[in-house]
Amino acid sequence: ESLAAKDEILDNTESRKAKTSCWRKLLIATLWLLVFLSSAVFAGFRLENFASASYQSCSDNTAETVENDARETFFEYDHKHPEVFSTNQTACTGPKVFFIKLPKVFNFEECKMIYKNLDDVDYICPQIHAFRRERLDMEEIVPSMVDYQDVLYDTSQFDVNSIINYRIENSECRIFSREEADIFYVDFFLGPLAAAAWKDSHYLSNAKGRWTMLFDYVHHVMRTGQSPLPESFDMRQDDGDGLIKALDVLRNLPDSKEWKRCHGCDHFMVSGRIGMDFKKMGGILSNKGTKGLLPPQKWQNVTFLSIEGDSPSTKSYPFFTGIPYPGHIHPASLSSLNHLRKLISIRRKQHMISFVGMPMRKRAVAIDQCQKMPDSTCVFMPCNRKADSLCKTHGAVTVLEVYANSAFCYEPHGDSPTRQGYFDAISVGCIPVVPDTKSFDGYGLHIYDATKFTLIASDINEAVEKINELGKEGYARMFQNLLEALPHLVYAHQDTGFDDAISIMMKGIDCKAKKRQNMIFGASNYSAVDAVKLPIYC
Repeated sequence: ESLAAKDEILDNTESRKAKTSCWRKLLIATLWLLVFLSSAVFAGFRLENFASASYQSCSDNTAETVENDARETFFEYDHKHPEVFSTNQTACTGPKVFFIKLPKVFNFEECKMIYKNLDDVDYICPQIHAFRRERLDMEEIVPSMVDYQDVLYDTSQFDVNSIINYRIENSECRIFSREEADIFYVDFFLGPLAAAAWKDSHYLSNAKGRWTMLFDYVHHVMRTGQSPLPESFDMRQDDGDGLIKALDVLRNLPDSKEWKRCHGCDHFMVSGRIGMDFKKMGGILSNKGTKGLLPPQKWQNVTFLSIEGDSPSTKSYPFFTGIPYPGHIHPASLSSLNHLRKLISIRRKQHMISFVGMPMRKRAVAIDQCQKMPDSTCVFMPCNRKADSLCKTHGAVTVLEVYANSAFCYEPHGDSPTRQGYFDAISVGCIPVVPDTKSFDGYGLHIYDATKFTLIASDINEAVEKINELGKEGYARMFQNLLEALPHLVYAHQDTGFDDAISIMMKGIDCKAKKRQNMIFGASNYSAVDAVKLPIYC
């Protein structure tokens, strides 16, 4: 009995110990849960304050500080930086593209035939190496932009030909079978021709005269069928012979089997110049009828792309569809895009609106308005060709820093309605302000409703009034729309798994081509048996 009693006591003791141990573990787990929840709430509070787009005064002036404190409340909200997800970063998810390589006289050797001094035309002639990181001095990057250095490049607004060439040559969607291709890229660099057609000899060493001579010779051959050089032409016979052989390749394209599928509607070529430059090319493209270089009788269905497209109401040939200006931001991967959008989301804004640009007579009113305001409201940065200009001495990074520190960026018309700055501003999280819809009308492939992330105002005063009318929620909504549009308006360094400017461009051309084929076949219903099936992205 004594032993049984002892065993019972021991059992009860062990049971109490087990229960105590369970309660102790439960208590510890509860304490850890409370600590975790407290940390999360505190971290959320820190993130909310860090992510707010409140203005910070750059002045010790008391009045400005009060003004900024009021604006902090106005613009303070939780930025959402939606990540872009992809299940496969390498597989082709767009149309299969065939790269039609023309003789180099139509692309990288073109400038050598037109311009005598290539150093003077670096900003016009396509670069052999796209994404010129080597020309951007990383040691001079201002501290506030160091986190952006992985996506920063010294890109000229006219580099789009070399960028597209590079991307298509190395794309997962490139195919080497003409029969299996959906679309065809013709690597004819139209930009240098357009530039030489209207530029004088100030920069281009009598390029206009040489350009005229070259294409007078082209028309001479087309008209007479004879390749011997007239005595009046200052050209080497070897150059003339090479040009004739190259022209044969170009002129034979409309006779190819794949061209006849829809009369060239699935072919496209790109210009690094704005569309209106080609209106000054005289008869080189079309005005000489069938003797033109790209006669409309055969080439009118081809998609011509340029960094600034024609207005939808334009009737002249060729009609140019706009693609975004290459900015200075080029994500190299899906993760770098998501990192970029996170940087944009958490950056504090120091200025309500900024204006970076060359002083011009038609901009005088806006410049004067901006300079009369405190920096916290508007800051103006002159950017011109003078040696002491900040744009010259510090380069693109300084401009991007101003954009990144501004909630809105004023982008007025220059030589043409759109500016590279419009796309640079978007790429670092600044809502662009433009005087009218002409600034984005020509970008039908990439921009469906620019007013969702673009403010329209005729000058700085009107812009400030509209910004104040937007309120906190209005700004938050426009900023969110900008973040969602950003991936489609930048040129990724490579195929990345998200739809960048080049991916959107190729899908748009493919959709247009397949709809055109259905029109030719008479299949109005795209689900008909005899119709060309539209891809899901159409």
